[in-house]
Amino acid sequence: MERRNYILLFSLFSVCFVVFMFYELFPIKYYGVVHRESQGIDPLLAMALIKAESGFREDAVSAAGAIGLMQLMPSTASWLKERFKLDGDIRRAEDNIAFGLFYLRYLLNLYDGDLEKALAAYYVGPARVNDFEREAKSYVKKVMSYYKIYKTLYFWLRWGNEDHQQ
Repeated sequence: MERRNYILLFSLFSVCFVVFMFYELFPIKYYGVVHRESQGIDPLLAMALIKAESGFREDAVSAAGAIGLMQLMPSTASWLKERFKLDGDIRRAEDNIAFGLFYLRYLLNLYDGDLEKALAAYYVGPARVNDFEREAKSYVKKVMSYYKIYKTLYFWLRWGNEDHQQ
């Protein structure tokens, strides 16, 4: 084989490896559940949020006590259950996703569709958004950068799914 062919083959392998690594780093595990429970939220945004919150670890528990894939505080889950009559256990992945997306939809409605404010409130709580402005901005930037990567990698999932608002 000519040297040029080796270079071409190596280049092709390198590109495939990089693409594979991106798909490994930005998985779409639970996409079916997320799509089903989406509350009109783009499932790829939910994937970005799960990546930022727990790195897709179902058993994740933060130092503050947030639980699961979407890192919900037990007090937030209790409030959602009481106020909106939701049923489920946030330690179960499917319920955690359902509660997390319901809560994000609530925050989007609360902030008139302002995604950045809703994400900041998701991170620090609606009552504390202004107190943790710098920390919240950093978090929002991370989620939005993950969201951009998800939209780039999984553009094909969006075909025929233009019904998602956020």
